[in-house]
Amino acid sequence: MSKIIRAEKNENYTVLDQGFLKDRRLSWKAKGILAHMLSKPDDWYFRIDELMKHATDGDRSFRSGLNELKNYGYVERFPVYVDHKIVKWETIVYEVPPKLLLEKVQEGNHNPTSIDQGNAALLNTDFKLNTELQNTDKKDIVEFSIPYKEIINFLNEKAGTSYRHNSKNTRKLIKARFQEGFTEDDFSNGYYQKGG
Repeated sequence: MSKIIRAEKNENYTVLDQGFLKDRRLSWKAKGILAHMLSKPDDWYFRIDELMKHATDGDRSFRSGLNELKNYGYVERFPVYVDHKIVKWETIVYEVPPKLLLEKVQEGNHNPTSIDQGNAALLNTDFKLNTELQNTDKKDIVEFSIPYKEIINFLNEKAGTSYRHNSKNTRKLIKARFQEGFTEDDFSNGYYQKGG
């Protein structure tokens, strides 16, 4: 017989929906990162370097877990620009991915609280967004805020190449780096560090 010994929850506890814990698409690593993020207040400002300090995973391991969460819609990250320069990164954490809710509503399920993921328990649909970002399409912000032209012009000048900033493949590669947390400065710093 197995036993679970639980602590009395008078303080220092978090209530979490079990949906993401039962989501078989996510690794244990991704589930742990999401649980930690959901344990923070709704207006918490997340920094990748600060998040990594709370476990023994290295940079690569942590980022692969975070990328899982981004791929399945639990986390969105995008840069905030001032004068064509990234001043910070915004992070939105969803206890239930909005896409999952939308798909179920479109299928005619007008009671989103009964949404499940396979054999998962009921999901909580009372997710909260940062009120500053509530009416904004985050994917458009990422796409239109990345300074493709400046990055490609810089790299072309330094490397003696002639890539086009409006090439679909070039944009895809740069966007992927931004989604990993890179900034415009990282492109130029990385170039110099590699002996360019």
